[in-house]
Amino acid sequence: MIYVALQDAANPTSFKSSPTIAAGDFKVSKDGGSLANLATLPVVEPAGSPLVKIVLSATEMTADNVVVLGVDQTATKEWADYALSIPTTA
Repeated sequence: MIYVALQDAANPTSFKSSPTIAAGDFKVSKDGGSLANLATLPVVEPAGSPLVKIVLSATEMTADNVVVLGVDQTATKEWADYALSIPTTA
């Protein structure tokens, strides 16, 4: 489990409070493989904050490098695209 904050698309110097997260907004790639929706949809926690809780399953973490990609799928983007690379080996 990790927490991230997403940049406000309308105000790039700030984090987006209570960002709307929908199915398909966050995907995972293992070792450069194809992108797949996360098994668990990320949630804002605590409510009303800019913090987004991302939970990755054991299966999603079975790789030498795990990349989490967040892209707001709405036409009027609420938050900026996000990418996180997690190396799992030395």
